[in-house]
Amino acid sequence: MQLADNPITKVIFEKLKFKDFNNLSNLIYDQERIAEFQFKFHDFKIDITRQTLDKEIKNDLINLAKKAKIKSKIKKMVSGFKINQSENRSVDHFGLRKKERFETQEWKNLINFTNVILSKRSFKTIVNVGIGGSDLGPLMVNRALESFYKGPKIFYVSNIDPINLIEVFEKCDPETTLFIIASKSFGTLETRENARIIKNWLAESNVSLNDAMVAVTSSKEKAKKWGFKKSNIFHVSENIGGRYSLWSSVGMSILFGLGEDNYKKFLHGAQTMDEHFVNEEIESNIPIIFALLRIWNRNFLNRNNHCIVPYSNSLSKLPAWAQQLEMESNGKSVDIEGQTLKMPASPLIWGEVGTNAQHSFFQFLHQGLETTPIDILIPRKPIKNKKFSHLMTNHKHLIVNAIAQAEALAIGSVDFTNKNKNFPGNRPSTIISWEENNPFSIGMLISLYENVTIASGFLWNINSFDQWGVELGKSIANDISNNDGDEKLSPSAKDFLKKCI
Repeated sequence: MQLADNPITKVIFEKLKFKDFNNLSNLIYDQERIAEFQFKFHDFKIDITRQTLDKEIKNDLINLAKKAKIKSKIKKMVSGFKINQSENRSVDHFGLRKKERFETQEWKNLINFTNVILSKRSFKTIVNVGIGGSDLGPLMVNRALESFYKGPKIFYVSNIDPINLIEVFEKCDPETTLFIIASKSFGTLETRENARIIKNWLAESNVSLNDAMVAVTSSKEKAKKWGFKKSNIFHVSENIGGRYSLWSSVGMSILFGLGEDNYKKFLHGAQTMDEHFVNEEIESNIPIIFALLRIWNRNFLNRNNHCIVPYSNSLSKLPAWAQQLEMESNGKSVDIEGQTLKMPASPLIWGEVGTNAQHSFFQFLHQGLETTPIDILIPRKPIKNKKFSHLMTNHKHLIVNAIAQAEALAIGSVDFTNKNKNFPGNRPSTIISWEENNPFSIGMLISLYENVTIASGFLWNINSFDQWGVELGKSIANDISNNDGDEKLSPSAKDFLKKCI
């Protein structure tokens, strides 16, 4: 059942004819909203008091989720049913966060290899080579938890632009660098070409492929054909989508950085949020409540974009990761039966780290004609650092700025004399806070956004686990590279290629 066909959808639209949600500056001063619109789970505190909805609409949205049978869909997913119908696959990344994983051969191979590498200390640098989910997730976690890293330096190469690889080569010694080639298909153009250049670069220093490179892939035979020994290939299940794959062997670079103990805390944080998502009732289920806010803003209030601003420099890559997660998962135009959607899915996801964002696009958020919902994320305490503890007082300014922006967006400031200084207010925001950045809390945060994405897909009745939209451009690029199918190109495309290649 699509969102448009959910009987509660009609109920909500009828009520919107008689409700005015341009009064957020009044709503937020209602003391009762604290009990109704704030949630707590472990050290996570979720504040949606500045969202433009009242208790009645919130209850309607909860009923909408019940009519959509969201809880049974979640149970079906985690039970191993093949809910990814277009690819006839189950969704298996949840299992990678459970303790049972530690008994699998996949885990034993992964942990034995990383422990051997770390104990030998022969590699001073690790380079992860991948793109999309094989890059954004590990890179984001690397930045978020860099203060916990004690192993080799870790770099990331994703872009096929040769400058990306050249800059990394300049920082690495071929005899002390390990390259992780992460590609589920082992056919992605960018990763394959970067791997070829790396292989040649190593050969120039008489370093063999299998002494300095490992492959992380679902396509073992392709990796073997390319030259990898069996012991240098680490498996990724076909049932784990790229944007959900940082928990798999794709996250090898995270394991190298964190070490086994902290990595397990990271997994435990994600599993803790998963258990909440699977078992908690809708009324207090944080990922489902967030998904309902996506639906409310996107489909009922016609707000087609959503901004994410983490007030923590360690989380600077989270907006880019969340952008791929949500837009690749839910940027769909048909439902799971292949029928055209009657109401759109997935807002445009964008954002930047705070307070930098305040001096960039917050002008648009405060005074632009469009209303953009925003997530404001902040750890309540700074990262522990004995050497620079005297500098940590600046963290209070992050806290002050985060809450000030949320208040300003909601309340605004009326100035009809000089309209250049008029702030309409009524701009919704959610504040997500936790005690401090550590492996457990970051694991919880990532799982939260993953589960929000999945729950939103269930409400729209779409498949959040395929990504056919990325394939067409790749196919055309491969045809051009292989001098095949040029006759299908437009005249301007042919002219451009003739002049550039």
